[in-house]
Amino acid sequence: MKPVHPITRPLALLAVATMLAFGVGLPIRATADDSSKPRGPIVKTKRIAPGLTFTTIVRRKLPLRTFVLRADLAEAITLDTTIATDALPSRRVLSRIVRSNAALAGVNGDFDEGVGNTVHPFAQDGELLHTAGPGAEMFAVTRDESQTFLDVPKVRVTVTDRSSGHVFVLDRWNRRAAEPGEIVGFSPLGGTLAAPPPFSCSVRMLPQGPSQPADPDGVEREFVVDVSICSEAPLQPEGGVVISTPPGTEEATQLLALVPGTPMRLHWTLGWSNVFDAVGGDPILLRDGTPAPICTSCSRHPRTGLGVTADGEILLVVIDGRQPRWSRGATLGELRKILRDLGAVDALNLDGGGSSEMVVEGDVVNRPSDGHERRITSAVLILPGPDPGE
Repeated sequence: MKPVHPITRPLALLAVATMLAFGVGLPIRATADDSSKPRGPIVKTKRIAPGLTFTTIVRRKLPLRTFVLRADLAEAITLDTTIATDALPSRRVLSRIVRSNAALAGVNGDFDEGVGNTVHPFAQDGELLHTAGPGAEMFAVTRDESQTFLDVPKVRVTVTDRSSGHVFVLDRWNRRAAEPGEIVGFSPLGGTLAAPPPFSCSVRMLPQGPSQPADPDGVEREFVVDVSICSEAPLQPEGGVVISTPPGTEEATQLLALVPGTPMRLHWTLGWSNVFDAVGGDPILLRDGTPAPICTSCSRHPRTGLGVTADGEILLVVIDGRQPRWSRGATLGELRKILRDLGAVDALNLDGGGSSEMVVEGDVVNRPSDGHERRITSAVLILPGPDPGE
């Protein structure tokens, strides 16, 4: 758990650097004695906005087609993570996600559990989507976008009664109903997929301000108790959050003691300071320039990866696959090599297969292997200017 390199401005011409990163020079023009196809990859780069470029790399021999977004967050652009819709279950095609967020570009994000939810914990605009089991691997960026993190997070959610100082440690967030001895939390992001349960003792808390960075790590938000009750019917968040436990337990007695108007503070953390946006993936490919353990027998598939260079630039990479005459795809090892050749020192594998997709300026620039856009749960976006959600 460590900060990755501070984000700075690039120091070289991007198009040339990208070509050289793949071990080739500039494209070779055919002569009278050389009428064959161009040697080496064909590389084309387009400037999308200050600090953002889009590059296509075509290798005819395999064949292999790679699509690269390179973002310098020191410029007037912002990296954002988002689920596809307002709440869970969440599924929408990437082009609609990009368009609804007025983004310059985007790629698919984390794997889907199969029910419209991300496999790993996820955060967007200072809100935690949900917690998950141990072993999650995540990429995160600070609110001011000056640092990134790539590691296994230490997820913790607490609610503090500010009048007494009592701290409730929540066992889960937007996942499932509490077992005896547990207290769990639910927010509007949970939607109908992760809603407060019936036959529970619950407290609804209403927000008293926006989310703020917490000291020394995580995010906190002030609330006030609206109602505490045991009921057969679920207690709905109604714009706030609900913490819940089974009736007849010590935890139920503690929650019912919270009277309306009690000031409360919600705090969640991934173990990193000032993080408002985070996305999960599997596996980590590179950490501080060192290859991480990966599947060595995995076959070629469409892939999506996220990398960070030594200068702090963000790389979003999509590789087409499962189309023998267009692009065969890449193994995890080949994806790692491509990211490393592009300059990544830290890299994470995101969802792949038919979900691998890149949208730039409203257009789908790759060829998803399904033959059409697949509905996905989350995305990593590049926004023009500040993130309005923060």
